[in-house]
Amino acid sequence: MALFLDIAQDSINKKNEELCGDNVEIRQNDESTTILLADGLGSGVKANILATMTSTIAATMLEDKLSITDVVETLEATLPECQVRKLAYSTFTIVQIFKQTREVYIVEFDNPPLVYIRDGEILELPRKPLRFKGKDIFETSLKIEEGDIIGFFSDGVIHAGVGNLIDFGWQWEEAADYFLARAYDETMMTSKDISMKMIDICNDLYDGQPGDDTTCVVVRAEEHRYVTLFSGPPLDRTKDSMIKEIFDEAKGKKVVCGGTASNIVSREYGEEINIDLSTMSQEVPPVGSMPSIDLITEGVITIQETVRIIREYIDKREGNKAFKGNNGAEILADTLVNYATHIDFILGNSINPAHQNPDFPDALTSKWKITQELINLLKELNKAVNIIYI
Repeated sequence: MALFLDIAQDSINKKNEELCGDNVEIRQNDESTTILLADGLGSGVKANILATMTSTIAATMLEDKLSITDVVETLEATLPECQVRKLAYSTFTIVQIFKQTREVYIVEFDNPPLVYIRDGEILELPRKPLRFKGKDIFETSLKIEEGDIIGFFSDGVIHAGVGNLIDFGWQWEEAADYFLARAYDETMMTSKDISMKMIDICNDLYDGQPGDDTTCVVVRAEEHRYVTLFSGPPLDRTKDSMIKEIFDEAKGKKVVCGGTASNIVSREYGEEINIDLSTMSQEVPPVGSMPSIDLITEGVITIQETVRIIREYIDKREGNKAFKGNNGAEILADTLVNYATHIDFILGNSINPAHQNPDFPDALTSKWKITQELINLLKELNKAVNIIYI
């Protein structure tokens, strides 16, 4: 079975620049996942254009199974030449992972070397040079294994601190060792935790005034972990039994959000809901459980607070401490972000957007909006989300 790839990226712009000169492109299809980090020449608008063109063209061509030589020749012929430096390229790193064979194809062109971690050690990759117009492009092929962690970044990472806190900047060896330490830090639960931490330390080394665009991409190969979440009763009550059927076939953890939804599941399973009063807080009601269900929470209020927690985790770089509490929203956020790789949402037609109309109660419209926001956040974190409407 194919491994799940937990992919995350974080960036900071060069000081006084509104656009980042780095760009990350992620493409996924039935055969492969392609991740490309491009660092455009210079900074600002021009660099952003170069990086975006590079990443888009290269990712598209590789998806179409063209060779890296074809890709580089196309980039060289397509990218505009800098009139000052007479250079017409963007540096890049490409990681392409084929799902069924677990083959990893890596291409590196003028970016800092990729960090590949396995069993607590940084692997020395079997890089093969490919010469193109005086430049070396390095290719690597190997098999990915469960637990492997891959990190790659723009040169803003190894330049961090130049002329400020560190005379010669953060060298690759130091950055790689720091990445290795974060990869095995027990508080770093996801790729997002690691990428945020890498960018935060770079920003600190720049003393909050980045001298270059700085980007870090992290990929972790994991086993599949499933969560099935039911929220929103069906409009047709005869379909209530379908919910039990779906849960019975579901893998992994089972979650129910909402009073009506939990009553349906309780009735269909013939089980009582046990309330854990120790999880009560000022923000959300306490959670419950049943022998057949792992987690039961209140509906709109809890989902809304869960959205706030996850949004803060992403936007404010809260890290894993955002999920250390014991109320329903924190438990739900931890389950969805730190545990789940695949999430099935069972949503009653009462919150299906195709059925929205002005006659629906405000509560149902509100529930749809906040549930959709939660789904969007989870997709932003690269979770595999599937929606089942009943």
